[in-house]
Amino acid sequence: MESISTFISNAIACPVEVRAMPHQPRDITKVSLLEDLSRLEPITQGTLLVLTRSTVAAAGSFQLDVFVRHCAQRGAAAVLMRRSTPRSITAESLAVRGGVALLDIDDSVDPLFVVDELSTRVGGDARAALRKLATVARRTHQGASVEEVVAEISLGCEVAMEYLHGESHAGSPVRANGRVIGAVRAASSADFAVIAARLAADSATALIAEQERLLIAPVRTASAALAAILLCSQANLASVSARASEVGLDVDGWHTAARLAVIDNKIASDHVHLEEELVQLLAEHQTRHDSAQWSVARPDQTFVIVRTTPSRPGTQASGRLNQSIRAVVERLGEAHPHLNFHVGLATSHQGAAGLRLCAEESRIALAAAKLTDGPLSICEFQSLGARRMLAEWMITEAGRETVRDVLAPIDALGEQRAATAVATLHAYLDEQGSLQRAAQRLHVHRNAVVYRLERLRAAGIDLDDPDNRFALQLACRARLTTTEA
Repeated sequence: MESISTFISNAIACPVEVRAMPHQPRDITKVSLLEDLSRLEPITQGTLLVLTRSTVAAAGSFQLDVFVRHCAQRGAAAVLMRRSTPRSITAESLAVRGGVALLDIDDSVDPLFVVDELSTRVGGDARAALRKLATVARRTHQGASVEEVVAEISLGCEVAMEYLHGESHAGSPVRANGRVIGAVRAASSADFAVIAARLAADSATALIAEQERLLIAPVRTASAALAAILLCSQANLASVSARASEVGLDVDGWHTAARLAVIDNKIASDHVHLEEELVQLLAEHQTRHDSAQWSVARPDQTFVIVRTTPSRPGTQASGRLNQSIRAVVERLGEAHPHLNFHVGLATSHQGAAGLRLCAEESRIALAAAKLTDGPLSICEFQSLGARRMLAEWMITEAGRETVRDVLAPIDALGEQRAATAVATLHAYLDEQGSLQRAAQRLHVHRNAVVYRLERLRAAGIDLDDPDNRFALQLACRARLTTTEA
């Protein structure tokens, strides 16, 4: 259905002019082509009658007057004729009184074209809908996000719809690597809206597949190489690094790392899916905001995210990494509002050994970040002060060997007793030999501290020599610094 005024204002072929317009024109509900003015069957309620060239050429003014009278009696909405058709005062008067609009259009316009177009607009909703769908289906969405694709198709189809991230939403599914990652849901349950939502979902799935090929696959390949470097032994580092370079990871470049710990407030986190989402978010971030190479690995229950550049990044590297990681993690948090995130940021280092050093620094910084509550806490390694010095010492093999030698008598007690002994010794030495303050710090009775220290002396720990006490204090701090993460 379409009003006469809308039809005139939205004329497709060329401007439509009015010969006669009733005070209360009828809406157009149907379009018919008429080749003989004597035929009455096509004249029905709400019909727009399009006269052919032969019809108006053969008709005299009297025949036109009679025809308009029939149109008024049968409730036709309008008559569209050629502009060269002679005017009839009687026909125009009958039209105004009978509620029929008399319109004309340029002689050069084919009446069949007019009928086809108007039928689509007035009574051919399916055809119009198919045209809308075909138009938006031809569009490319290179560089767009899933949300942008859905918004563009929603606008093109004139259907309100939204993209819902996650597996549990009803609607047309959006998939990545065969797994449902979201759904497109239309506000209406009408057939056309459902089809438009399916088109949007399929377009989003196709976009993700193309991004997988062009953008995500390189990040995933670099991430696999990163994991191999972080997990291999020192003896195999050179050969693993060579293979990583062959598959595209810039091992010899400069690396800055972040270590991400995910705290789920509801259930155990699905780290496999989170790792996939991180890969996609990093690929998108790399494409839109950063020319550096990004990779992510999960060597343990945390994620190590690495930003790699071919040249030394300079003094602003940590700030850029902080900003980028914050943006990526906030996007992850929007999709999973029940998650909290702790992040430790490393400084920049070069080469394969530097990459592993970054991972260790980020682990130490993460331990400090975990001391802060909230949805997102970030700590930079360079801000750790004395803890940074100890961490850098413990990263070296010489530092680790020194700590092992100093604490060897304690480690011989067994893992659980050794952990208690190191914590007790650390508190006692940090509190400058005060049994009372050490007990308060450990939340135990003073006598428990005395008993533990006696056992340490019996195990061969010398607490009387100042140099030995200092070595023990450093070793305990270093051990606790590297185990807290």
